[in-house]
Amino acid sequence: MFDLSGQQVLFRIGSALFITGVHGYAMAIVARLMGDPGPGYDGRRTINPLQHGQFLGLLSMVLFRIGWIKPMAVDAGLLRGGRAGLFVVVLGSLAATLLVAWGLWLLRPWLLTTFVGTSAIQSTVLWFENVAMMSAAFVVFNLIPIPPFAAGLILSGYAPRLHALLVRRIILPAAAFAAVLYFADRAGLVAPLYRSIARWFF
Repeated sequence: MFDLSGQQVLFRIGSALFITGVHGYAMAIVARLMGDPGPGYDGRRTINPLQHGQFLGLLSMVLFRIGWIKPMAVDAGLLRGGRAGLFVVVLGSLAATLLVAWGLWLLRPWLLTTFVGTSAIQSTVLWFENVAMMSAAFVVFNLIPIPPFAAGLILSGYAPRLHALLVRRIILPAAAFAAVLYFADRAGLVAPLYRSIARWFF
């Protein structure tokens, strides 16, 4: 985990910010399409990662390549389909995040053949690969239906008091997940899992 080169750190920071911005924006847009304009009023309908980032989530992405964004307030009562609409918001936003990752992955061969021997392009291609693989891990882990992960939003429709409690004290579950990732990484479990997820998708 801590054996990172300067380039790796920069790639991971850039990738974490990119994924955070894309996913947060996608979730706000899907919520709006489903009937809840609230995330837009909260300043979340933007690609700006600073509006969506949660410190431990971003730090976790940089260190372990697995992370999350700040929980988003979505009112199930305004969504088409009610509580079932929460599944659409979560799965739609994660699918959009993965779709962007696939787009970057598919651009790689074109960039390499069009701009042969350009070091800047080679770095861009490596960054695209990094974003794609980190996006895959992000999507898989954000299917966990507990805040701070994206699917934790579903809990708001079925156990609103528990969801509200976890979101109000979000630092506690976020710190707990970060600690689990730290000890799992120390045990050598995170890297093989990450590689397996990336290999499955790409």
